[in-house]
Amino acid sequence: MKNRINELQNQPYVTVGLVLINVIVFVLMIFSGGSSNINVLINFGGLIPAVVKSGSGYDTLITSLFLHSGIEHITLNMVTLYFIGRILERVIGHFKFFIIYMLSGIFGNLISIQLSNPNTVSIGASGAIFGIIGIWLMLAEQYPNQPLFRGMGQQMLLFIGLGLVGSFFGTGIDIFAHIGGLIGGFLLSYAIGFPKFGKVSNWKRITSVLVLIIISGWTLI
Repeated sequence: MKNRINELQNQPYVTVGLVLINVIVFVLMIFSGGSSNINVLINFGGLIPAVVKSGSGYDTLITSLFLHSGIEHITLNMVTLYFIGRILERVIGHFKFFIIYMLSGIFGNLISIQLSNPNTVSIGASGAIFGIIGIWLMLAEQYPNQPLFRGMGQQMLLFIGLGLVGSFFGTGIDIFAHIGGLIGGFLLSYAIGFPKFGKVSNWKRITSVLVLIIISGWTLI
């Protein structure tokens, strides 16, 4: 019975839940006028940099993470989230996985607000997904003697390379949110830490927190 309970607790509930929420929102958007309809994107909480910088619409820093335009967009993001996230969630735990995922997405949006076209509508889970890729990079760097972390870190470097190259050549891709999410996930992992694998040095934690604060402050100027 105890083994059964432990097995259930180790299921990737957060990853599956995030995928389901994104899919449900996508279906609602389709029935509300289409997932590529600009008015639908705005009504459902798409992020417009100019609006946020004017002092309103801060909720779109979160809501935009659950919006996708077109079947290809949501399929690519959700497949990536599921296959990368379900393993990581079991490794670092449900709560830390969810917190870093969401904060990475928000951090990516903050970078996008500062560097992207102020009148575009930014949507998608990509920034948050790059955030959990950043977690794998941190684990690989901090705990190099762990074969799983080292192997996943190498795979994530390849994925990052392909993703960034695709961002440069694709259209309508918010590369700044991707890079911001990646940096956010990497730094947040040091700031929060994973004690069960080993202690993170204080200088790494303090430096990560300071960099996160400085960049976040800069994006809101």
